[in-house]
Amino acid sequence: MDFLDRFFGAVVSHEDAAPAPYIVPLQRRDYAAAVPLLKAAMNRGDACAMGFFAALSALGRGVEKNPQDACAWFRQAAIRGHVPSQAALGMCLAGGLGTLEDRKEAAYWLYRAGKAGNMQAIEVLGALAYKDNSVVGEHFTEDELCKLVMQMRKQSKWAGAASAVPAQLH
Repeated sequence: MDFLDRFFGAVVSHEDAAPAPYIVPLQRRDYAAAVPLLKAAMNRGDACAMGFFAALSALGRGVEKNPQDACAWFRQAAIRGHVPSQAALGMCLAGGLGTLEDRKEAAYWLYRAGKAGNMQAIEVLGALAYKDNSVVGEHFTEDELCKLVMQMRKQSKWAGAASAVPAQLH
């Protein structure tokens, strides 16, 4: 599975909603067609488009690879509430990718994304807190972090159990 697929998951939140015009070209990996549509949507303030453009910039797909631009667009999308971009920004900040390393701000964005249900953010936040316990306390308590980690483990257990059920029963 491709990074964009894993990271952004389902791009249409409602089955009856028409997908944004850039979704189909992205699904086809037709970046030449997707990039102008993304830019037009970004000009209208579309946070999802900003997040996708940031991911393309991070990977160098359809645009020149530029970690600084990617981080800046992840920030714009994160500020607007785009959960996958909040997780991505947290990861950029945690690793100093395209920006200066800032573990406390990384923890803030990872926690926000984790509270919104992003399992990857919870996993990274847990590892970050284990590595540097000073990130705990300013934006969330140790108890709040533990609740998120337990939520992730519970959902992982459910996902594992569901995959063990024969396909006919799904």
